Amino acid sequence: MKLAILIKTYNEAHNIERCLNAVFEAVSGIPGGVEVIVADSLSTDATVALAQEYPVKIVQLTLPADRGCGAGVQLGYQHTRAQFVYFLDGDMELQRDFLLQALALIENDPTLGGIAGVLRDRHINNWFDRYRLKNKPSARAGDVEWLAGGGLYRRAALDEAGGYAGNRNLKAYEEAELGLRLGSRGWRMLRLDTVAVYHSGHAESTSALVLRQWRSRRMDAGGVLLRSSLGQPWCGRVLRMCLHPLAVLAFWALLLGSVLLAPDWRVALACLGGGALAALALCIKKRSIKDAALSILLWHVSAAGLMRGFVTARLQPPCERIPSQVLSENTGGNAGSL
Repeated sequence: MKLAILIKTYNEAHNIERCLNAVFEAVSGIPGGVEVIVADSLSTDATVALAQEYPVKIVQLTLPADRGCGAGVQLGYQHTRAQFVYFLDGDMELQRDFLLQALALIENDPTLGGIAGVLRDRHINNWFDRYRLKNKPSARAGDVEWLAGGGLYRRAALDEAGGYAGNRNLKAYEEAELGLRLGSRGWRMLRLDTVAVYHSGHAESTSALVLRQWRSRRMDAGGVLLRSSLGQPWCGRVLRMCLHPLAVLAFWALLLGSVLLAPDWRVALACLGGGALAALALCIKKRSIKDAALSILLWHVSAAGLMRGFVTARLQPPCERIPSQVLSENTGGNAGSL
């Protein structure tokens, strides 16, 4: 099999039909064999029932405790042997022009481990969507450290870089961890200046999204990533990724230490003054008191999550097969010929 499109889903009933229609349009006529796999994390809505109307293979987690972005990616990956794999979320619409261009490039450049394009949001509903629109982390063309927003990968590269696609321990940062592993083995990752996927975006407000991510422990992912990177060549890079929450933890540790241990209150006042100057500098940089305040608040939440994740995470071997079941193999032959 040449290509597998791996779609991770969790309660995507309102998006899955649009996603699958776009996928089958994108892969039509691609030679060499194409399979489409829906990797479901025990959805409680009609996601699976709707997907069963399409010629796809549907696999599903067995244990709710295994839910997570890294596990969702790995769930699909462990059910295919395709030469190239495309990781897609159930709220994305894959674009044919990009896919054809990416396949041609990766097949003809043996140094490429992965290739992605631009992620374009259809709706902007919260701070995270606005940040992505403003800073365009998924739109910078050229060689990159990792691919955000899905992408096409060479299976040989993934097998060489640990033998797994998504670290099952990570509820976020799974793409960054994969990119760092690939880079440590000498593989390049490339982003094209072409729209690869349209993304439905989040319907939730900023506060609702943050609360959900805290409750689901997705906010712990920075600490889990840091802990799993200890002793690895990319540990320093992960520390830089976690700079803001680590700086928040260092600030509060220094402030509390000065209050409890130092006989001179001027030390504590100096800490508070330094924090105020840093906040002022952030306001000037962002040209918005509201955006600066929200950034600082999110750094504090991320700091709490990082500490919780680092201390409490029970890491499982990422190469260990995730318990799953095959719900449907209604592949209808080669998807690329549809």
